[in-house]
Amino acid sequence: METTQLLNENPFLSIRKGRLYLEDVDLVEAAKTHGTPLFVVSENYLRQNIRAYKSAFETYWPEGTVKVLPSVKANPNIAIRKIIDSEGGGCDTFGPGELECVIRAGISGENIFVNGSIKSKEIIQKSITLGATIILDSPKELDMCIEAAKKLEMRANVLLRLKPWLGDTDEMSDFIPSSEIRRLTQTIKYGIPKTEVLSMAERLICCDEVNLLGVHIHMGRHSKKLSVWEQLIKSYVLLIKELSDILNGWTPKIVNFGGGFAASLDKETQVAQTNYATPTVEDYAKSMTSAFRSRMTEANLSTKGIMIQVEPGRATHNQTGLHLTTVKNIKHETKNINHTWAEVDTSEVFLGIHGVNPTPPFDYIVASKADEPNEMTCDIVGMTCNAEWLFENVTVPNLCEDDVIALLNTGSYIEPMAANFNALPRPGMVLISGDKCNIIKRHETVDEVFSRQVIPAYLDKKSI
Repeated sequence: METTQLLNENPFLSIRKGRLYLEDVDLVEAAKTHGTPLFVVSENYLRQNIRAYKSAFETYWPEGTVKVLPSVKANPNIAIRKIIDSEGGGCDTFGPGELECVIRAGISGENIFVNGSIKSKEIIQKSITLGATIILDSPKELDMCIEAAKKLEMRANVLLRLKPWLGDTDEMSDFIPSSEIRRLTQTIKYGIPKTEVLSMAERLICCDEVNLLGVHIHMGRHSKKLSVWEQLIKSYVLLIKELSDILNGWTPKIVNFGGGFAASLDKETQVAQTNYATPTVEDYAKSMTSAFRSRMTEANLSTKGIMIQVEPGRATHNQTGLHLTTVKNIKHETKNINHTWAEVDTSEVFLGIHGVNPTPPFDYIVASKADEPNEMTCDIVGMTCNAEWLFENVTVPNLCEDDVIALLNTGSYIEPMAANFNALPRPGMVLISGDKCNIIKRHETVDEVFSRQVIPAYLDKKSI
């Protein structure tokens, strides 16, 4: 894709004196100062995205409040969570590690929502102590909440994670195009099976230890079609109505719509099908709130004062991040074939991809030669012993050693999935805000790569 078009897609990128800038930071200098490979996040782009979701849903949901809860898993970084908290956002956490991240970020309990399957007694007790809300995923977790609440002499705030049946749609999943969404949303493990959640509701009628605040769903990035999202809401409300009937007219104070909203560019490494129209934030907000309002009215359930929660993890983060890598070597073959390789210091294992790709997995700009014409054809290859075809047979400016390349749209789910293949230390991360560029996660060291390994005493002998 032409550099001009890429700049138009990202309002925080620019070219100045031949170099690529993010906000007001020269990315070539950032690469030299902090070392590569390096993940980079734009603070102002992140803030803009959070505000866009909050504003859109507030516009179309005057009946109550709106809480934006970008999933921690998309970018589990303490500094990032502080930014989101300062914008009034909350935290959808999964597991003890992500809960620890938001605790270290100083997030108040009322803004922490503890998600995930097979929760331990320890995480449930910690969540109750913090005043966090626990999203129940099974009847067993209700038992543990009751036990912990009695022990602490506190009440546990909970949501029920539901699994609505999308029986009226036969649409196929963007993640797995060979599978129907209605099947996947039932067979994927997350959420309480309907068989079990209705019996849980009967127990909650007279349960003093638990405060049932509301309900939760998460379809995920299976579709961008608003008709599918509207079907999800229809099925959701039908299940809420069944719960209400069991619970003597109960209505939720919180209704969580989950996540799965596509980022505006929808340039994904993990989604198979992206090449059709992407709704705007306003499209999602208007469609979902309208569907929810009308279905609740049909069910004779009040919407007054309900807090709507949304979890736009990938939509919040994806375009805010990029990844810098440095060219370390150029190789040429002219005897048997005519071929050139540019070897760079990053890897497929840092980027969550398989390095045998028919098309480049990311858009890229040569940051050090951002306004130079493409005059060279090469493979850009990573540094592990895998195939590492990051970009195969692409045209670039005439590359040489020490040129810096920026891979765009790496802000969500990329860095947290980085691995240590070939015992490589994982990259660090910087946060750019205006003309400031600060490390928010330092580069891993070789010592840290091996820090968990233990040699049994019988092997730790000089004779071996």
